[in-house]
Amino acid sequence: MISVQISVFALDGNLREAVHAYLDSLDAAGIDRDTGTMSTVVWGEPEVLWPALEAAYAQVSARHPVVVHTSMSNASPLPARAAGRR
Repeated sequence: MISVQISVFALDGNLREAVHAYLDSLDAAGIDRDTGTMSTVVWGEPEVLWPALEAAYAQVSARHPVVVHTSMSNASPLPARAAGRR
């Protein structure tokens, strides 16, 4: 299992629309996520996450010039929601 922290930055000023396009794509893929005010954390098996992350990037980058920053770990603790603490 891995966890990935994602931040989406829209270079056209349409931050809300870009972030929601990315999140909508993750939701369509059925990926569990924990979204905060500055980033989203997803977790799961790599063979499930990689295609979902690729599709989300394709979706948002087709509509907006963006920077998508990710940090990946196979050792970070899961978000509280994933661990049943929230």
